[in-house]
Parts: sequence; C-alpha cells; structure tokens
Amino acid sequence: MTMQIILCVLTVIAAVAFITTRTTVGGAWGILTKTIASVMFVAYGVFSLVQVTYFKPLALAFIILGLIFGMIGDVVLDLKVVYKEHQSIYLNAGMLSFGLGHICYMLGAIFIAGNVFNLMWPVLTGVIAAVVLTPIIWLVSKYVLKLNFGKFLWQTLAYTFILVFMVGFSIYLAVLAQEFIIFAGGIILIFLSDLVLSQNYFLEGKENDKFLIIVNHALYYAGQILMATFLYLF
Repeated sequence: MTMQIILCVLTVIAAVAFITTRTTVGGAWGILTKTIASVMFVAYGVFSLVQVTYFKPLALAFIILGLIFGMIGDVVLDLKVVYKEHQSIYLNAGMLSFGLGHICYMLGAIFIAGNVFNLMWPVLTGVIAAVVLTPIIWLVSKYVLKLNFGKFLWQTLAYTFILVFMVGFSIYLAVLAQEFIIFAGGIILIFLSDLVLSQNYFLEGKENDKFLIIVNHALYYAGQILMATFLYLF
C-alpha cells in the first residue's frame, strides 16, 4: 500500500510538472516532461501486478495495454505541436492510439466482469448511447461551438463513437458493481478531457489557449491515474 501511494503521488507530481512546462516553456521540454508523466501512470499501473490477489491475467494485461496506448498517444500528439509540417500524421496516429487504448479497457473490463454479470445490457447500453449521442455531439460541436474538423471529420466521429460507448458501458458496470466506479470515473474524465481537447485542435485561435491546455491535461491525467488505480482492486 505504501509503495502504491508513493507511485500515485509521483505520477501526480509528474503530471503537474508537465502541465507547468507545457504552458510556460513548451517545445522539446514539453515532450520530455509529458513522456515522463505518461511513463509514470503506466509504471503505477504495472506495479499493481506485484500485489494483486484476484488475478485475471488477460484482464490486467488489457488494462495495462490500454495505459500503454495512452502513453503512446500522449507523446505522438505532442509531436504534432513541435513538428507542425507533419501534424496530420501525428493527429491521426494519436486518435488511433487512444482509440485502441479504449478498446483494450473495454476488453479488460469484459474479462473481469464476464463471468460474474450478463454483459449484454452494458454493451447494448454503450451502443445505444454511442448511436444516439455521437451525432448530437457532432452537431453541437459544429453549429454551436463552431468547431471545424476539416479532413479529420470521420476519424473524429469514429473516435467519439468509441468514447461515448465506453462511457455508457462503464457507467452500467458501475451500477452493477461498486468496483467499477473507479473504472467509470476514469473513462468519464478522459471523455471530458477529449471534449476540451477538441476545442484546442478544431476551434480557430484556441490551439495555444493555456486555460484549455491545463483543463484538458488535468482531466486526462486524473482519468488515467484512476484507470491505473482500478487495477489495485483485484
């Protein structure tokens, strides 16, 4: 427990250090501190392997793989800021990595809960939420918030579908078992961080808005820390 707390605190410190660097210095130092912060939440999750009592190898492997994809997406998206001439490549790669990370989180949750609950309703809830809310989010983003997705429209819609599915799926699991409250909290925070990030990327003049950058990364790292903390429940 002591080592878990120490790792959690170090992960929070690394995240704060990155956000401070990103909003004051930026550039290569931003990438370096972001890489450290991302490695820390993965390390925090991996450490759970030495003390789990209810061991489901595939479940834990998928959750940790989700954290790793998050780390990769993290670093790739900051390369977009530094190497603007290749920003399309980095943005697509970042969305792909984060999308794969969410799929891994879903598979991890399925392997944990599959033998205990009937997962038909959580999955169906996630699908219905995604089908209904994805076009609504797009309409609000385009016509109310005035976001311009340009050539990233279809990638953004696909990623939004995955995010909304995971929110509905995880909330239903949290209703079924209190252990999944942390899991659902992590998914919701990451979802909210992406809503903020979309304004950074697709709202003209907001790419370097420091308030949005701080809120986006604070929500994101809080979400990933909760996902890593979820592993310590088993």
